[in-house]
Amino acid sequence: MKKQVILYDFDKTLIDSESIILLWKYALQKRRISYLQIPIKALSGSFDYLTKRDFKYVKNSMVSVLKYLSENDLRDFVLNYLYPNHFYVDGKNEFAKHDKNAIKILCSASATNYLKYVGEIYDFDHIIGTNLDHEFRVESENNKRKVKVNNIKEYLILNKYEIDYENSRAYSDSFKDDRYMLELVKNRFLINSDIIKKGYENLTWR
Repeated sequence: MKKQVILYDFDKTLIDSESIILLWKYALQKRRISYLQIPIKALSGSFDYLTKRDFKYVKNSMVSVLKYLSENDLRDFVLNYLYPNHFYVDGKNEFAKHDKNAIKILCSASATNYLKYVGEIYDFDHIIGTNLDHEFRVESENNKRKVKVNNIKEYLILNKYEIDYENSRAYSDSFKDDRYMLELVKNRFLINSDIIKKGYENLTWR
């Protein structure tokens, strides 16, 4: 079935910052971690990347803060710390304009562990993040670039949907990382980006 599909990135697209950095700040404010843990984790991730040349080790260091946060913490982080302070009002207004019958997908490299709670703010049909194992390490692949496309297509095929290319829309702050996802649809929007590309419309959100 051909459907209008709406695709959104999260960090610096719906919100104004990198959510993992804000999560570390939240954990510090809640005294779930100490200041000393930040440089230790940063150095550890950098060393692993330099020696093993695999970004997954850096990602694992970044998301390791999740070990110290409960499900209640993660829900509170999204619903009370990120929202409304870090969500773009213009993004909220844009989302409200979409056809109620469109398939709306949030697809981000952020950890699914907290990204899932965005569904309590926005009426997404599906949320795709980076899945972590029980030890809070990347389970398979970081949900970024072409991996995003594969995960989106997998969801659409599973539900027997086909993208209505002409009428579908996609939003991201990053042309470099998300052009693969954006090119799934005709109507592509770069949020608060300095990059000017043919076939893309630049939007300024506050």
